[in-house]
Amino acid sequence: MQTILESQNSDTKPIKRYLIIGTFLFLLLTWLINSFFFNSANSNSVISAEGLAITTVKSGDLIQDVRAPGNLVAINRKWLSSRVSAKVIKRVLEPGAIVTPMSIILKLSSPELTQEYKRVKIEYKIAQAQLDALKEIQITERQKKHADVQLLEVEKQQAIEDAEAKRQLRITKIIPLYQYSEAVLREKKLTLQLEIAQFELKQIPRLQTSLLRVEQAKVEQQLLRVSLLEEQVGRLNVRAQMHGVLQSISVEEGQEISQGTELARVADQKNLKAELRVQESQAKDIKIGQIVEIDTRRSKISGIVYRIDPAVVNGTVTVDVQLPKSLPSEARPDLRVNGTIEIKRLENVLLIDKPSHWQESSTVYLFKLTSDSQAVRTKVVIGASSTTSIQLLSGLTQGEQVIVSDTSNLQQYPLLTIN
Repeated sequence: MQTILESQNSDTKPIKRYLIIGTFLFLLLTWLINSFFFNSANSNSVISAEGLAITTVKSGDLIQDVRAPGNLVAINRKWLSSRVSAKVIKRVLEPGAIVTPMSIILKLSSPELTQEYKRVKIEYKIAQAQLDALKEIQITERQKKHADVQLLEVEKQQAIEDAEAKRQLRITKIIPLYQYSEAVLREKKLTLQLEIAQFELKQIPRLQTSLLRVEQAKVEQQLLRVSLLEEQVGRLNVRAQMHGVLQSISVEEGQEISQGTELARVADQKNLKAELRVQESQAKDIKIGQIVEIDTRRSKISGIVYRIDPAVVNGTVTVDVQLPKSLPSEARPDLRVNGTIEIKRLENVLLIDKPSHWQESSTVYLFKLTSDSQAVRTKVVIGASSTTSIQLLSGLTQGEQVIVSDTSNLQQYPLLTIN
């Protein structure tokens, strides 16, 4: 009995062993199959080719730039203001008109000024007539004094001869002594009168010159008043005072204006500059001498930064750009433009187009196309960037294609299938 039982136990043990090994292998195979299919499903994602943005890695120059809006501004411009209180009676020209220095833009009226001008002109004529009369009087005075001197010279000569004759008669006792003495005294008197008259004749020119200067000063004072009022009356016709274009008029017909009121603005449309409004955060990279491209929406103009305003207004810094003298036909004062300021240029580097959703980073993962239907997630080291391009330092080579659409929700997949 023992022998039979031992034989049966020895036959069942291998069978159990085989059953356990088989079950284990079955379970292991099932786990491996499930694991394979599960991992395959989670290591790959399918995306549509429709609307997918793909760019090619290329070699070229990367230009770091700053873009800003702005306007064309006339370098030579003039604000015309009223010099007197007046009334606007006519707008002769309207904004946009081409003007010369003598072009009349506005006509003003000031009855008080006109009346004052007429009164001062009359006063000037009176002062001038008085000066002319004084000159004639002085000529007459000089002639009269000269005649007086000549008459005294004749009388003195007669007195000398008379005294000599009476001296001879006195020697012979023909005449009494007092007659001779009278003749001598008369000679001395005429000699003294002649000396005084000659002195006065000599002093007359200097005295008359002083009087003339006083009267001439009065005339010049009146003439200055006339000139000032004449200029003010002339400014009642508001002229452009320069070649250019009439940009704006600040007053209307019938409007009463005071002295200093701004009336109009004129600008030289041939000599222009660009004023760009750069964000304060970007202005730190801008330097004088940098190259600028001005876009008028019809043409592009090359310029140079020549002034950076130190003041910050509403979060922006004004940058002045020097433009060439020869400008396209659409260029005019106040034209809105866009400017691109070149900050830095990197030559012959690897580039891709900058995606619209791009965020600055030194390392990114992009999906590189390995075929028309597959893309593999690739680590890429990023260098500098511009408004339109990104510099590639490593991870991609020239000619390779990458997806630049927003794939932030697919970064967990190492492989993409494109259909």
